[in-house]
Amino acid sequence: MGNIGFKKAKCKDCFKCVRICPVKAVRRRNEQAHFVAQDCVLCGQCLESCPQHAVTVFSDIDKVKQYISDGEDVVLTVSPSYLGAIDETEPGQYIEALYQLGFHEIRETAEGAIYVTDEYDRLIHEGTMENILTSSCPVINSMVEKYYPDLIQYMAPVVPPVIAHGRILRQEYGSDVRIVSLTPCLAESVEAVKDERTRGVIDAVITFKEVRQWMRESGIDVTKCETYHHKRRINPKINGAYAAAGGIISALRAKSGEQDDYKRICVDGVEQCMDVLECVRKGELTHCFIELNSCVSGCVNGPVSGKKLSERFRSQMLVQERVKKEYPVYEAKPDISLHKEFIAHQRIDEMPDETQIREILAKIGKDTPEKELNCGACGYNTCREKAIAVYQRRSDLGMCVNYMYEQVRSLSEVIMSVTPEMIIIVDEELKIKEFNNAAEVAFNISRDEAVTKYLYEIIDAEDFQEVFQNRRSIMNKKVVYKSYKLSTIQNIIYVRNQHVAIGFFRNITNEEKEKANRMKLRMAGVNIAQEIIDKQMMVAQEIAGLLGETTAETKMALSKLRDSMLADEDQQI
Repeated sequence: MGNIGFKKAKCKDCFKCVRICPVKAVRRRNEQAHFVAQDCVLCGQCLESCPQHAVTVFSDIDKVKQYISDGEDVVLTVSPSYLGAIDETEPGQYIEALYQLGFHEIRETAEGAIYVTDEYDRLIHEGTMENILTSSCPVINSMVEKYYPDLIQYMAPVVPPVIAHGRILRQEYGSDVRIVSLTPCLAESVEAVKDERTRGVIDAVITFKEVRQWMRESGIDVTKCETYHHKRRINPKINGAYAAAGGIISALRAKSGEQDDYKRICVDGVEQCMDVLECVRKGELTHCFIELNSCVSGCVNGPVSGKKLSERFRSQMLVQERVKKEYPVYEAKPDISLHKEFIAHQRIDEMPDETQIREILAKIGKDTPEKELNCGACGYNTCREKAIAVYQRRSDLGMCVNYMYEQVRSLSEVIMSVTPEMIIIVDEELKIKEFNNAAEVAFNISRDEAVTKYLYEIIDAEDFQEVFQNRRSIMNKKVVYKSYKLSTIQNIIYVRNQHVAIGFFRNITNEEKEKANRMKLRMAGVNIAQEIIDKQMMVAQEIAGLLGETTAETKMALSKLRDSMLADEDQQI
């Protein structure tokens, strides 16, 4: 668990993850969101915010199931946030349900918090650190190392409770068991399993959300489970409050009160934590013990807690109700190391100069400072920050919503103004929404006036009414508007999602005139041809009559000549 990815098939390019990421570890590349692991602090805000559920998390749940299936002894360390995650059942019922999944032993991570609280208390009473930043939140630890390396000097050099507890369990159960952490935190797996400074005690990390699904698949109803009574449980008491914001300060107060001169500050939420870190960086806060929680309301509202954001208040209240307020009395501390050395992992990107920034801003239509809206829609606070991110290839020009809107609107206006077809857009009440230049000329009315009218005030709207009634477009219909001396071929398109109809009118008036002229010429030609034919027939008939008379006369003359010649021959004989 701990690595975040994106399902390309589900991603709809809304880029909400880009905007919401506090450290801008999600970038837009080739019109697709990409997760940059080396920049990410695994706060999980992108996971919670994605409306398409396109953000994925690689899980250890199958590995843990395999441990149990193979018959290995698996010891589970449960984050104290479980006290707030199960509002429908008692904590003991939840523990029993976990045992039914096959875990060998179940213990509470808050046992490790006892020793972490002791270390914080020791640092406070030593008083050698100007400020003390708590190191129990893996997200904050990663953020300081990557983005506030100059503040490492203020980080309490103490492992988080899960590591402390893992080392205790490893000492108690030996090296043969598998130790698994149950948590609402995404970042815990990196610190517990992958970090060279702390790995080796936790074998896998699973989430409350995954376990809830596992119980459903196994047919386990938590509400029907008996209440399990721990045999080997060490009651962490007030240290269970680590799950809620202010829990560390509450544990310290229960242990030693406030008999020191450190000012206590509790901050929750990534952005708020970044704000307070900036204050520390500027020297505005001195001699403070600052409890930092990346999740709003604390771990009870972790990104994989399986709880809704709106439930965080009840979850926080349940934790406070279910923990005992006093500090535990326990035996001698086991011989384990609680020290952690923090190391800077900051990546320095090249910064553009002023000329380069202005060139990038000009490309998105912000060629003067007055055009820099600083709307934050791209995820960056200012247009200059956006330009710097583009230069560093953390973002691209297309993420400027205002610029893209202006581009689309400008293109739309160009298309509407230069197209020779008349375009009219109306809503279901036949109120005109758009009226292009060609329509202005054809119907002799300006756009500004047209959009204040209903379509039937200008032309016959019967076809548009039919489109809305039948929810079906009309294509290639010839319509003549005699009052405008206008002939058209019209296509009326029904746009279902926006409940409008778009009429495209092709002016064929000149074509019709030319067609009529061609018909007149054709008929004139036909008439001329007919006259010629008639005259030819008359001439032919006259010629035929003359030829008939001449032929008869010739026949008679020749016949007489023949007869006379025959008569002369007879006389000679």
